[in-house]
Amino acid sequence: MVLFIVLISLLSNFLAFAVEKPEPFGLKLGITTKSTAISIINSEGGRVISQGYKKIKGDIFNPNVEGIEVEGLPVDNLITATFWFYKDKLYRIEYTFPLSMSKEEFNVVYNQLRAKYGAPKKFVKPRLADGVAEWRFQDVVIRLLAPWVSPSMYLIYEHTPLSREVEKSDQEVFQKETTKPKRGL
Repeated sequence: MVLFIVLISLLSNFLAFAVEKPEPFGLKLGITTKSTAISIINSEGGRVISQGYKKIKGDIFNPNVEGIEVEGLPVDNLITATFWFYKDKLYRIEYTFPLSMSKEEFNVVYNQLRAKYGAPKKFVKPRLADGVAEWRFQDVVIRLLAPWVSPSMYLIYEHTPLSREVEKSDQEVFQKETTKPKRGL
């Protein structure tokens, strides 16, 4: 009986790693540089419509984190995509989709993700609550978010180690900027 449980455990761990790691358009989170990403985005028919540093709060921006907003990528119903880079490494991709009151768009994207990546680790149906589906891989998380009262839905790919680095960097930049002596005071 113990041997059977060990075999089932090993098999489930093997299957968890058998699912391919997400790489939208071949972009590797935690590896792809900004210039490579822009080249791939352009080859896919996308075009950069804006770019800039990450806003932390008010007029404080993190110069270590740069985002580019893109339109025209070949993803059904995609409004925009934002690609975020920490020290020139892709760490986050945010897709924005329209969302109706029926939340049917959530189900369509959810079913596509489930077919590709299997059952999510977390799931909350968007019925009188925010819809959430979350898949976890070694160092990448995918989140599908459908806020209950919102005209937009979001699909986020995130490299978790770099995301933690971004949080630390945000705190350091904010601390530095808010403790500077203000001219004229």
